[in-house]
Amino acid sequence: MISYKEFVDDAIRNYELLPAESNEIYKKYAVSMPLTEMGQEAQPSSMLESDIEGLSRDIAEKTRIKFDAVISGNWAKSFNPHIRISAGDKADVSMLENKLFKSSEDKFAAFANANSRYFISIDAGDGARMKLNLLFVNSGNLPAQVLVKASNSSKIEVFELFISANGSGSLVSVLHEISADKNSEVELNVLHNENRSTRILNLCKAVAGDDAILRANFMYSGGALVKTKGHADSNGINSQVDISEFALGAMDQKFDLGTFIVNTKPYSIARLESGAVLSDSSQCMLKGFAKVEKGAKGCLSKITERGILLSKEAHIDALPDMSIDYSNEVKATHSAATAPMDKEALFYLMSRGLEENAARKMFISAFIAKYIYNMKEGVASAVTMSVMLNKLDGGIPGAMPDVTTSGVWGNR
Repeated sequence: MISYKEFVDDAIRNYELLPAESNEIYKKYAVSMPLTEMGQEAQPSSMLESDIEGLSRDIAEKTRIKFDAVISGNWAKSFNPHIRISAGDKADVSMLENKLFKSSEDKFAAFANANSRYFISIDAGDGARMKLNLLFVNSGNLPAQVLVKASNSSKIEVFELFISANGSGSLVSVLHEISADKNSEVELNVLHNENRSTRILNLCKAVAGDDAILRANFMYSGGALVKTKGHADSNGINSQVDISEFALGAMDQKFDLGTFIVNTKPYSIARLESGAVLSDSSQCMLKGFAKVEKGAKGCLSKITERGILLSKEAHIDALPDMSIDYSNEVKATHSAATAPMDKEALFYLMSRGLEENAARKMFISAFIAKYIYNMKEGVASAVTMSVMLNKLDGGIPGAMPDVTTSGVWGNR
């Protein structure tokens, strides 16, 4: 068995050798994410545990959520026996050897493997049912990994809320690994609402087995720079993978969202929905790639990318791509569209008595709601919608409004 030091040393070697992007097209359309100065020499915040606990209580009151774990740059605490949190040097060696996201595969994964401060493990045994809420508070650099395993016929719903404790600059680096075994169901909902000085690196690798359903929804409102690298494999017969990602940008925020979906087995489903609404001089790149492997008979593969521009200075690059190695009895589509707000739709709403600002907000809210509605878990969708609406009303990235989670969506 490898030691933790050997695991980290191997990750460092790969980080130094691997290119930032392997695909030439995506390399051209990429936002630079400086990581060197945020590596092992970076120190956590000097905020006291009592300060983080006080902020956590305030967020819990605003969101009406009971958090099962709180993770910050200084410390991490679990209040639920199903969530195990290990400091990096105390990580389970067998877990490190069985990782989905290998350091040799990706430069950013290698960085995360070399520098993660915490390993957060969520393991649902056969037939288990659980809903878990995690609060991440970046009070300094926050490198962590979240490892979710759903055993046969289990069901897990996880909501992760990311906030900032202060206005200082920091890096939030989170690597997700999700395994959904036979007949299991996993839903991961992630909302990033950090301050304007935060860099966000979100990595995810997910695998769905036979008859498994795996949903992952990533929503971005805060941060100065967001970069994502995702890989979801519908790797079982009749398996289903649905990935949704959305960015609401303002000021000079930048988003680089890249997700790779794969159909490996017959009658599998793999779908990716990416979207953005941008104002001011914000920018977003939507880079979805789909692959249909040989032998994936009767599968469905679909990429949809949509964007709305609210200013002349805002910019979206929508880059869907697809590779099909097996073309018999396969449904595979990809599409992309970005445009300013629909003037005819706006005129229609105003003709029904709405003022222009109210009509604009209604139009944009309806567009955002399409992505939030992918969150089947009601608390996650209510909190996310509240954050997005607050930002539309002029709130700054990182602001946390009061949330009433009951009755927001009616009967779902």
